[in-house]
Amino acid sequence: MARIICDPQAVAERYGFVPNERLLFSAIRLDSFPFVTPLIFEDSGTEVMLARQQEQGNIVTGGGVDPERIRFYEPWVTIDPRPVADFPAAPNLPALVKELVGEGPVDLDPRAPYTHYLKLSGEVDVRVELPEAAPVRVYEIDQAAVLASFSGWRSSGIPVAQRLIAEVDHLAGLERELSADADTRFSALADVAEQLGVDAILLSSAPNYSEVTGTVWQPGAVALWAHGRVFAIAEQRVEGVEGALRGAYGSAAEAVTALATGPRLAFEEQWEHSSLGIRLTDAGVVLVSASRALGSWRDERDAEDLPFQLIAARASTTAIEQTVAWAHEHLDAGEAFTENELYARYLEFLARFRTEHEIPFDVEPYFTNLHSSQRMLFPGPPTDFRIDETTTCVQLDAGVKVVIDGVVVATSDMARSVLRTPEGREAYEMLTRAVREAIIPQLRPGVVCEDVHAQTLEHLATIRPRMREIGLLGDEVDFDAEYRKRNVGHLMGKQESFANELRPGYRFVLREGSYGAAEIPWRYDRHAIGVEDLWYIGAERTYNLTLREQ
Repeated sequence: MARIICDPQAVAERYGFVPNERLLFSAIRLDSFPFVTPLIFEDSGTEVMLARQQEQGNIVTGGGVDPERIRFYEPWVTIDPRPVADFPAAPNLPALVKELVGEGPVDLDPRAPYTHYLKLSGEVDVRVELPEAAPVRVYEIDQAAVLASFSGWRSSGIPVAQRLIAEVDHLAGLERELSADADTRFSALADVAEQLGVDAILLSSAPNYSEVTGTVWQPGAVALWAHGRVFAIAEQRVEGVEGALRGAYGSAAEAVTALATGPRLAFEEQWEHSSLGIRLTDAGVVLVSASRALGSWRDERDAEDLPFQLIAARASTTAIEQTVAWAHEHLDAGEAFTENELYARYLEFLARFRTEHEIPFDVEPYFTNLHSSQRMLFPGPPTDFRIDETTTCVQLDAGVKVVIDGVVVATSDMARSVLRTPEGREAYEMLTRAVREAIIPQLRPGVVCEDVHAQTLEHLATIRPRMREIGLLGDEVDFDAEYRKRNVGHLMGKQESFANELRPGYRFVLREGSYGAAEIPWRYDRHAIGVEDLWYIGAERTYNLTLREQ
């Protein structure tokens, strides 16, 4: 029988790359990387990788995998159709699996995220063989201790953030908004429960687990919120779980059903294993998809972690812009280097920033999109591809994470580009103005996310004729139709938000304290241009956190 394997280690062993290292979106989605990680399909001696097309460049040009061994789904959004012309993509994973198995059954790996099981069940005869359940222990979390930990961390972060912005004129006033004590992480869970109509919430992914326990997530551990109480449920092999021991159960499903106070449970469908979802539904639990709702729960509390967001933003803008300047300087001198060598410079500048500013927290790479447009137009991590006098454009779109005791307390996401052609530099200037003059000025309390996208498209319509004149746009696609499929920014926090984007269909209303990124990627022909700035809606105005020119 056909089967689908969900195992990053198997991908590494069979295809020669580690998904979280080689694939950009697996690295970005801290709360849902199982959802975007490639799968392996086997049937009667045939094997192919099933992957989202957004990773085509990283798998083919970066990972060196033979295209004949891959089947893509979820078509990539592009204004240049040529990179995907020879790589058909199914509209979604269920459609692709249906194409592969026809009317036959398919055995789904029990480790696959529950969302795959839900969606495949509507298209094919999907079967899951449940493994033996692991016994667990239950610990009750001291919420006051968690709040005290985060408050203490913020207290130590405030003077660092104040130092970083003290000499930045356009951020004047922002220091008055730094606070250590405001914290709604637990009270806001009651709002999530009411919104979803659930009795309890299972927090399985790494960011959400850390949010309610104040500790690092470990495989085999989940957290449960049930009517104001918070529990950690961990397999017996998991060590170092903090909290008061409240009992032991034969499985996580047994523990959840015993502790939850009703049948409806919010469930992270993009992270949690299908096996747990099936066991819970077999026990009569009604699962309510909550990956997006819990992402929004984090996003909406952005202002509470402002000290760390400022640290992340200023680290990013300093390291990235120094890297871009270094690249121009050495290319102007006739030198050549690889993408990986340029990445090494970025890491040096990041480490130097932390040392020079005496930052007492870890400031680590979160994700890195660094590539020459000669290699590919897709976003992705660096390789040993050569950058030299023939290079037209290099994009550096990257984020850092601020980490304390292993817990991610803030992340960043911004982009700059190395343009080496006159037309590329002109396009870069137009796109930079679009981000700073057409997107960020819209961002204020009461504005709806999707409305920002609509107004941005109106602005882009004014520059499209010039883009065509300089060879940065063709007539191959319906620009507006294609660009409506992607965002022009998103909220930010403990990771890039996939819950609240500046994109059609996203109705989140911006408010004071919202923090995010505004971006316009422009990938066409010989140029893969990225411009992205981080913004924060303050009490007095909206700040551009990654602007250094003023």
